[in-house]
Order: sequence, then structure tokens, then C-alpha cells
Amino acid sequence: MLEVIDVWKKYPPKTQALRGVSFEAEEGSITAVFGENGSGKTTLLKVIASFLIPDRGKVLIDSVNIVEKPSFAVEKVSISTGYERSFYYRLSVEENLKFFGMLNDLLGKTLKRETERVMKELGLLECRKKRYMELSTGYKKRVDVARALMKKASIYIFDEPCSGVDLRTRLKIHEIMKRLKESGRIVIFASHDLEDLKIADRVIVLKKGEKVLEFSPKKEDLAAVLRGILEIQAFPGD
Repeated sequence: MLEVIDVWKKYPPKTQALRGVSFEAEEGSITAVFGENGSGKTTLLKVIASFLIPDRGKVLIDSVNIVEKPSFAVEKVSISTGYERSFYYRLSVEENLKFFGMLNDLLGKTLKRETERVMKELGLLECRKKRYMELSTGYKKRVDVARALMKKASIYIFDEPCSGVDLRTRLKIHEIMKRLKESGRIVIFASHDLEDLKIADRVIVLKKGEKVLEFSPKKEDLAAVLRGILEIQAFPGD
């Protein structure tokens, strides 16, 4: 169980990135964090992963406050950041994945097996020997997701995993997130694309760091909700 309780975060000198955000996510669920660029999506994900410490509020994983015990989040959370610079450009796909696998204490036959598994799941076997710098945007996204899967975790976080990718890659990433859900994991992903919301159980809509809407695409009229989202985005705010 993940509980985000009244989380606030400000970047000096005056940028209020999060304003009292609260929500819950249960095991075996997918939560989408939706909003325009600058709405606070990435900041929220970084707080959940304990990359950032909130100014106020709590983040509980299985009732443990990771603000006070960030090492618990390191154990329980795996994150796909979407940052190309976090990879080694001159190393191959396989070499990058093995390197990050070793950082997660995978060695020997286990490292080889897990690397093969994630490359197969993400359709990376055909480009395993290609250097990271030679990959298209879509395949770089796949490698980023594959890196997150190299760690056994309870919560998987993906920051804009489908941004700038083709339909084939989008569907592949959606499939991976659904599998994680079916295996009992908590999946949280950020997106500014309405198409991605269809796979989510819950959607958290952020605007200027504030949660302005929360809904279930599976239980509510998605078309009506989407019209509401567009109205919220169009409203200039304070």
C-alpha cells in the first residue's frame, strides 16, 4: 500500500512544485499522474522514490514513512526516470542493463538470466549489441523501462514512458505495466497524453502542483472526464 499524504515541495527561490498532494494506491493497481509540463508530475514521482525530500507531508509504503526512512523506499521502489544522460552512451544495450543489474546486486547466472528476460519482454534482443547512442527515441524508452525491471520491487514508477514513441512501443510499454499490475505490483506513471489514461485504474490530475481531480477511467464516462480535464487545463488559475 502506498499513501501520499499532504505533500508539499518548493524549489528555491519561489517555485511551489507541489501543493498538498494526497492519494493512495493499492497492490495490483495502476495510477496515472496526469498534467501539463510544469504541473509537478516529475517532482511527485521523485518524492515517492525518495529522490527528493518534501517540505511537508508523508509518504507511506506499507505504513513506513519513507521521509523518515528513505532506505525503505530504495528497497521497495524501482523508477524509470526517462533521463538519457543516466545511461552510458558508448556501452551497448546489454552492457548498460548488466551494469545497472549489478548495482541491484545481480551477479553471475542471475544477472545473465534477468538481462535476457527484460530484453525479451521489451523487444530488445535484436539491438542488444547496439550502443545506446545509436538507438532511436523509442528504443531508448524501452531500455529505460527495461532498466527499471532489472530490480525486484513492490512499486514501479515510470516518468513519461510513452513520450515521443511510436504506437508499437507505446503498446509494448502499456503491456509491461499491465503485467506488473497482474503480478500484484503498484504501478505509477506520469503522462501528459490522454491516450495513456485508458490503462489506469486511477488518474491523479495535477495543475500547478495541486491535485485538481482524481477519477477512475474504468468506472466513469471517460469522454466526460476528459472534457473536464481540458476545461481545467484551459483555466488560467491563480
